[in-house]
Amino acid sequence: MLSTEHKANILRKAGYTVPARPGDANSAYQTIQCWQKAVDTLYVTYAASRAAKSLRDAEEARMLALLQLRSAKAYA
Repeated sequence: MLSTEHKANILRKAGYTVPARPGDANSAYQTIQCWQKAVDTLYVTYAASRAAKSLRDAEEARMLALLQLRSAKAYA
């Protein structure tokens, strides 16, 4: 299981704006638990969007292969 800090780093690398940790000047969170929950929620959203994109890409590839097969049969 990934730590919250690791999830925050992954999100930053993916271009997401990660909330500041408690104690930082720009932090909107008073406790580490609130910050962890915010990061975890953001990470779940990120993971779900990646999974959805993967499914869309797979469906697009499947449809393209089907169309190519039908096109080849039509010209055979």
